Order: sequence, then C-alpha cells, then structure tokens
Amino acid sequence: MTTQPRLKLALIGLGRLGAIRAEILAFKQPRIELVAACDTKPGADEWAAANLPASVKFFADPEDCMRNSGAEAVLISTATATHAPLITKGLDLGLHVMCEKPISVDVITTEEVLAKAASKPHLKFLVPFCRRYDESYRQVKQMVEAGALGDIHAVESSCLDQQDPTGFFVRFSEQSGGIFVDMGVHDIDIGRYYLDVKSGLTNPKKQVNRVVAMGQQAVYGELSKYGDADNGWGLVEFANGKILTFHLGRTLTNGFEGMTRVCGTKAHSVINANSTINRVEVRDAHGVRTATTPDAFVLYDKSFLKDLEEFATACLDGAPLTCAPEDAYEAAKIATALQFSFRHGVPVYFDDDGLAILDASKKA
Repeated sequence: MTTQPRLKLALIGLGRLGAIRAEILAFKQPRIELVAACDTKPGADEWAAANLPASVKFFADPEDCMRNSGAEAVLISTATATHAPLITKGLDLGLHVMCEKPISVDVITTEEVLAKAASKPHLKFLVPFCRRYDESYRQVKQMVEAGALGDIHAVESSCLDQQDPTGFFVRFSEQSGGIFVDMGVHDIDIGRYYLDVKSGLTNPKKQVNRVVAMGQQAVYGELSKYGDADNGWGLVEFANGKILTFHLGRTLTNGFEGMTRVCGTKAHSVINANSTINRVEVRDAHGVRTATTPDAFVLYDKSFLKDLEEFATACLDGAPLTCAPEDAYEAAKIATALQFSFRHGVPVYFDDDGLAILDASKKA
C-alpha cells in the first residue's frame, strides 16, 4: 500500500483562530504533518504542550520556527500588522505560504508582498476567504455559472458579530486597519466572487468606479479615537455597473449572523438568511425560539478544513488555488478606500490604473 506524501507545515500564531487551525492541522488533515507551532505570547508553549501532539515542536520566535522546524510550508495566523513581514520572510526562505486575511492594512505593502510572491512562482501563496470554501456559497456559484439566476447585477451582504464584553476588538482596532479592512474584505471578496467584475470593461485595470462608506460607534465609543466603527455600511459601484452593498457590525446581542443575497435577473439566491445553529425549536412560556450560531468560526467550520485541504493539494500536487493573489489585492484596494471614505466622510473614486484617489476634499 502506497502512502501519500504529507506536507510538513509550521503554524505561526495560536490565538483564537490559530488554536482552531492547530487542532485541524494536528488531527484532521491527512495530507498535512504539523511539525511546529509558534507564538510569542507567554504561556503559549504550555497551551501547545497540553493540546498538540508531542511531535510538534514549539518555537517562540517566528523566524527561528521557519528556519529550523523542517517545515516546507507555513500558515500565518497572527495579528494583521505582522502578516506582510512574515509572508515575505517565509517566501524568502523557500516556504509555501498560507496567511489569514488581510495581507496588510495598506495597499502599498500589499503590492510589495504580491510582487515578492510573483517573483517566486514555484511557491504557493494563498490568502483564503472562508466563504469561498463554504458548501452553500459554492452551490450558489455553480448556479451563477450555469445561468440559473440570470445576469447577476447586485450582491447584498452582512457580517454581524456578537457583542464582546471584553472589548478585545477595540484594543485590536489600532492594528487591524479598521472594520472595513478587517471584516469587510470578506464581503468585498464574495461580491467580486459572484459579480463577474471583469466583464464588459473597456479598461481592464479599472474594476471599480467609486465607493462610499458610513459608520457609527453605537456601543463602543472608544473606537472613535482609532477612526473606527462598530457598525459600518459600504457601497461599491463596479466599473461594469454592478453593485455591492454590505453591513458590518460588532454589536449583535444574540450571536453571529452572516447573510449574502445574490441578485439575478431571473432569480435571487439568499445564503444563511437564518442564523439558527440547527433546526431545533424550544416552545415554552417564552414562546418559540431557536439557538443562534455563536460566531463565524462555527458557521464556517468546514471552510477551515477545505482551505487547508486545497492548500496541501496545491503544494504537493501542483493543483490550482481557489483564491488568487489578485483577489486579495483587489479586495484590499476596495477595503482601504471604504475605510478612508468613512473616516473622511467622502466618496472615493478610482483612477484609470485601478487605484483609489484618496482625496479628503472630494465631498459628494
């Protein structure tokens, strides 16, 4: 019996998502061998020792981990501000790289990272957007490609987190780039995924005409000092006339909700319109109620399996990736433009090279 080769992978970052990734890598990915885990926070070594196989080496320094763990690939699940330098270091060391979104909080750094990745075509580079790996989103994509919904002319989306009494994301805001950069890239990407934004363009470089954003500090007033919001609304007009609208929020009280409506000329498709975690109802003196999905990690649990599976197959077999580096770049350009629009109260237009014109004097 022939044994399939396994991808030797190091995980950097053991925070909220990193811990989920660690369990998947260690126990649920037959084509991946987790050889190392790394985190700079005190106590991370104790967590790794208690939760990961003894064969997984622990490192407190990311570069040491990438150089000396024996890994062929690295998964970066750290704070946003550290993504770009870690991606660059991994590529320079000859490692395949998978990194949680976004690449960076600014477009210039994102461009530099993508140029580095392009200079090393033999290495795989993936920034996974979880909705692309979700079975329901993929089913709708098949419907779109088959023409079942007609011409897709608009997408409406939402991503609403449960209120966090610890206020973690308030402290994180200084590094995250803001709600549109940190959360909004998912909605932007899924809009691009369905809207065929490259079709009908006279200038292929320019995919977007303009964006407009608004926001509030409805619950977390401290966000104002970071130029951030706990609720944000974005409008994107693509150059081919198609429209994306979305609502981001961090103040939901019942759990997590993430919905996408794909608007076609023949039919609409709505994904995750109901936020219930299952089909169980409780009927008692309070009425009829259901339990809510607690967070995005539960809603997209299978996505975190599928993107790693795809990454391993790409590295080992040369298979194509669902998300191209261009997707992360285009989403980043739109996200940073929306954050600028919110902070300065202006629409942001895009030039013929496809770059945002960040001019605070351009009132609507």
